[in-house]
Amino acid sequence: MSVHTESRLIHATQERLFELIADVEKYPEFLPMWINARIYLHRGDAYYTEQEIGLGLIRQRFRTKTVLMSPTRIDVTSTDGLFRKFFVRWDLAGDGHDCRVTTTLGWEVQSFLLQTAIDLLLPETVRSMVFAFERRARQVFA
Repeated sequence: MSVHTESRLIHATQERLFELIADVEKYPEFLPMWINARIYLHRGDAYYTEQEIGLGLIRQRFRTKTVLMSPTRIDVTSTDGLFRKFFVRWDLAGDGHDCRVTTTLGWEVQSFLLQTAIDLLLPETVRSMVFAFERRARQVFA
């Protein structure tokens, strides 16, 4: 399983950044590779989504479960058939003005060839995701 962690201090309050990360349906507006994200079920502090990502001609749909622990943590998991294991964990720690965001992404797929590609791309993918959230926070909260 490939796992990568990225941490960054973002100029936004913890609560506002939490809301930004939790708003999965807006991901296609600013996240690289995200083509579509749709919530199809809400249950308490959790929701279920269908998402589609793409890189060039390769496109993949998958479903996730997101558990919100406002305002400090968001856990995203998937038991979709594409994955052997999948998780994204967002940890947020704020001081009232800035927020330390730590993102840990773990991803293991059924296909050996696809996993090999993910192993090469995962660190840069996580960095670009965190940077995209930082850029979006500057746009939305400026």
